[in-house]
Amino acid sequence: MIMTKIIILPFLCLVASLSAAPTREAFALEERSITGVPIDAFELGDDNLTIELWARSPMIFSPVAMDFDAQGRLWLTEGIDYQRGLRTEGGRSIMVLEDKDWDGKADSSHVFVTDPDIRHAALGIAVFDNRIVLSSTPSIIVYTDVNRNAVFDEGIDKREVFLTGFRDASHDHTLHAVVGAPSGQWHFSYGNRGADIKTKDGRHHISGCYYGYSDGIGKKSSDGEVYVGGMTMRVNPDGTGLTPTGENMRNSHDMFVSSFGDIYQSDNDDPAHARISWVMEHANMGYADLADGSRSWEEVAKSWEEPAGWSKSLRFSRSHWRENYPGAFPPGTIYGAGSPTGNVLIEDDTLGLAGTYLVACMVRKEVMAVTPKWKDAQVEMGEHQPFIRLKKDRKGEFFLPTDLALAPDGSLFLSDFYNDTSRGTNQVSGSIYRITRKGAKPLALPQVNFSSTSGLLQALKNPAVNVRSHAAHLLVKKGKEVFGSVHEFLEEMNGEPVLQARALWVLAQIGEQGEQLVEKFLHDEKNEKLQVVAYRALRHADPMGTLARASEYADSKNLFLRREIAVSLRDIPFTDCRSIIESLIDGYDGRNRYYLEALGAAFHGREKRVYNEIVTKRFPDPLGWDWKAKNLAWRLHTPEAIRDLDLCIRAQKPPVDEFRFLAMAFASFRNDKERQDRVKRLQALAQLPEFSAEYYQVTVDEIIAKDLNDLEGEMMETSYLIPQQLGQLTEVSKPGEIAQLQGDITRGKAVAAKCYLCHKLDGIGVNFGPNLTHWGKERTVEEIVKEIVYPDEKLAHGYDKPVRLVSKKTGETAEGLLSNYSWHAGSLKLKVLGGQTRKILFRRAGAKIEYLNESWMPSASEMGMSDQDLADLAVYMQSTGSGEDDSTSGNSAEPVPPTGNEPGWKVVTGEDFVNVNCFPDTWRWEGGHAYCTGKPTGVIRYREPLGNFELLLEWMHKKNAGNSGVFVWATPQSISKLAAGQGRLPHGIEVQVLDLGYAEHYTKRHKKPADWFTSHGDVFPVGPIKMNPFPPVAPNGKRSFPTKETTKGINQWNHYYVRAVDGEVRLWVNGEEVSGGDGIEPASGYFCLESEGAPIEFRNIRLRKLSEVGEGKLPVHEPALTLTLKGHPALGVWKYLNGYTREIAEDGQVTLRLGQNVIWKRRCISKSENEFVLEGNLVHKLIGNTLDIEGKYQAVRE
Repeated sequence: MIMTKIIILPFLCLVASLSAAPTREAFALEERSITGVPIDAFELGDDNLTIELWARSPMIFSPVAMDFDAQGRLWLTEGIDYQRGLRTEGGRSIMVLEDKDWDGKADSSHVFVTDPDIRHAALGIAVFDNRIVLSSTPSIIVYTDVNRNAVFDEGIDKREVFLTGFRDASHDHTLHAVVGAPSGQWHFSYGNRGADIKTKDGRHHISGCYYGYSDGIGKKSSDGEVYVGGMTMRVNPDGTGLTPTGENMRNSHDMFVSSFGDIYQSDNDDPAHARISWVMEHANMGYADLADGSRSWEEVAKSWEEPAGWSKSLRFSRSHWRENYPGAFPPGTIYGAGSPTGNVLIEDDTLGLAGTYLVACMVRKEVMAVTPKWKDAQVEMGEHQPFIRLKKDRKGEFFLPTDLALAPDGSLFLSDFYNDTSRGTNQVSGSIYRITRKGAKPLALPQVNFSSTSGLLQALKNPAVNVRSHAAHLLVKKGKEVFGSVHEFLEEMNGEPVLQARALWVLAQIGEQGEQLVEKFLHDEKNEKLQVVAYRALRHADPMGTLARASEYADSKNLFLRREIAVSLRDIPFTDCRSIIESLIDGYDGRNRYYLEALGAAFHGREKRVYNEIVTKRFPDPLGWDWKAKNLAWRLHTPEAIRDLDLCIRAQKPPVDEFRFLAMAFASFRNDKERQDRVKRLQALAQLPEFSAEYYQVTVDEIIAKDLNDLEGEMMETSYLIPQQLGQLTEVSKPGEIAQLQGDITRGKAVAAKCYLCHKLDGIGVNFGPNLTHWGKERTVEEIVKEIVYPDEKLAHGYDKPVRLVSKKTGETAEGLLSNYSWHAGSLKLKVLGGQTRKILFRRAGAKIEYLNESWMPSASEMGMSDQDLADLAVYMQSTGSGEDDSTSGNSAEPVPPTGNEPGWKVVTGEDFVNVNCFPDTWRWEGGHAYCTGKPTGVIRYREPLGNFELLLEWMHKKNAGNSGVFVWATPQSISKLAAGQGRLPHGIEVQVLDLGYAEHYTKRHKKPADWFTSHGDVFPVGPIKMNPFPPVAPNGKRSFPTKETTKGINQWNHYYVRAVDGEVRLWVNGEEVSGGDGIEPASGYFCLESEGAPIEFRNIRLRKLSEVGEGKLPVHEPALTLTLKGHPALGVWKYLNGYTREIAEDGQVTLRLGQNVIWKRRCISKSENEFVLEGNLVHKLIGNTLDIEGKYQAVRE
């Protein structure tokens, strides 16, 4: 370490080094070109903000990380020699910049310390009063500026290695900045190079990953857990209590803790999956193998997880963050290619940005903004928006944003590394920019006093996170004596939940009075956020009381609180918390992945007991499981759960997307016995005819090959060679000439023996190249011969990566087909001759990978074939596979109508519908089978609005002349109106569901011809909806009549396929397209099933969404004024239908009851002498002593 003394020069405080070598100060005086991004090159996402240059070289160079102290001084680290070798002698420095008159420009810059142990570009710095916390791998170093002069004086000031053991000081996937939390603790993150840390209180933390520190893979930490780096952690400011909060990130470059205690982080991409995430405590964020980090995501990426049309701006594999695996936490907002660096959460409104989380990204050359929201048991980060970026014509500027920090006055600071690449310092320049509110009064620097209680409470409101976190820490140290003051602060902050939350964290830690006050907020269900904060704060302050609090609130209506309770049970013995887990499971809706992962934390280490003792008791019949049971079994994936999921899959025969989701439970195993069992079960499922289609077969094959293999990495100590010639070279004619020869199937089968070396053909051969069983059926002889004569002209999909590896270390060669290449892991999988797959550790073997442009398949000439051999082989290949289902060939297009098993289809059950205006007993569901009474007329809707979609369903009328329908794109406004009790059916496109006897019934009842409708699938608009009907068209010009009559009568199942795309609806009835229309406006809305007077059943409902329409919020419907019924002759209670009553009151309210149960209450909207009408157009007529209800029911006075 270089000891220093200050010499003041204009704009620079120079420090004379004790060393004769050039110093950081001397480096600043060297002549060099000083450049930076000019202000006019930027565009801001908020027009109310302005950006100014605050400091530039030579005051600072290549700024990396920064933080403000309470006096408004900016402390930062630099990357002067980042990846370029040492440019300053004596080590790297921490710099201090100051704007002494606070006029918006830095006045001075000086070195705080130069230390040989600071790595190039130290990635984090935090200032807690006079403690400067530096993140510099392998250590967190704490400098205490005892004399508070902002210069490290040896013999006076103190230097402590706070924590050490973070791996690989030369790499950036390592230790990042410390940030204060509202509890007063410190949090930090580090990347996936791993760690091996021992603390002063005896804790030993280890994390490994294939990416770095492979020696740590599978090793347990002192708490008995195996962790996968990178990680987020928390620790007390005295170095005790080191605790993981999240694991298995790639490179969580920076993180932040909100005043509510939520952890946010920005994770580096690989290659196009950069993300901004909320980290639930104990979350496994899914970068490497979930169990121990031993395998890369590339090793297990599935073809069906990669959408077509991949580009850098799009995510291209759900395997990247292992979203499909039980135990992986959802990834958050994925925004594509990027290299996120610094971040900040803005919680005050000085800039009008309260609630905004900002992330700097060097690859995108911008600062992004998201607005986190509490939603459905998670913190949803939301879509990212550009906050600061270069204008379109200035994209060439060397803008590399590295960090963000809020000053104590609430202004925002941005550091720019200023370089043409993020991989090494070339330019050696840099700038600091300040963002303020346009046109606002100059911000004043607040005076912070850490020595008094009032000063600490004022500091608790400070925009700078580490100022207020340190204030919280000092208040807690004062203990009971500050209770009254903090209590008063809490009351004064009423209505400001962020500031109230900061007070609650302190109160929970300062004695019994404080705890009791925080308990009151735990009781208050009106404020969900503060209720969660109260639980978190009390758990931190009083861990022994967690069990009792969890028990009391396990059935809370606050979903976020129940999530937090689940997380808190992780380390509590099962016998103590079993009843709590039962309550939490009962509160699970069967769909919410975030809540399921919170339950997973509660299940941790006792999965077998949870499944056997709780889940199976609640869901004893796997054959009829709903999503709740399936998801619980999937998340637990014990041997017993896998057994029952196997039974469930066999019974329910799910479409391929659901099959894939459930099958991923089989991909996760805890020991080799489980692995082998899951291989056998998947292989058995693949043999079932229901799963013979290629998309099912590929699913099973890839899970077995990529997740359930037992491959050990090889160092190329053995060669794997593919022969280039299989016989004496021959000369063959052109394919067209060979095609003229007469082929013989029997002789061709004998020739095919040469194909068996690499291919399967009619069940014989080796699975190295493509399966040829069905390949020849749809091809001509000439086409078949051409592929064999010229095999290099076109490589088959999936077999188009032939490679050769040659090891410099061993001299061995490996040839085969490449899959699952991972540059970071230094491994790949190679399918070798014979069909076996090998895992090659190419980097450790010193192997060069040669990508080949030609097929491994020898040509016909190299296989020693004659023209006649080729003709015979071709006709034989045309004959193979004729007795098998072509659906496994992968060459046929999707059928129309589709089966509903293809990718994208979802099974729809009663869980997916919301009752709009039917009775509670109108609809009854048994799994995916709906039974509708037909009374009253009304609809149920799908849980969310739809844009483009496809629908499959079956229906069956149970009564002659039955009437029903399916609504497509029902408008939210009409649905809202129905839910408010006005009207019966929505506005939208109705796909008619009529029984064959309806026309006769209509004619008899109305004495009119039934020429304006049919019973074979009419499609028509209802309400003010536009549609051009396909011909033939009904007499009224609105209905599309069917072109064919294919509907079946009562007690027979009919099949509908509805395709609703881009304003066009088409209907297929029992396999035949019959009707539809286009030009439909609006072309989005709800899918509804209709109840209209007669019993009907629906089953096998499947839906495939083809586009998204965003979150569906029904508009608020303003009902009409209620009319009174005072003096009306119908007043009183009327009974009908064995138990139903309608109670008519003077205030115009009518209550429908079944026994003592209230079904609904509706208001009178019109009336006459002996008649009145309720919301929903429910007409009531008094006829003598009988009340006629809706023309359907006759009621008498009770």
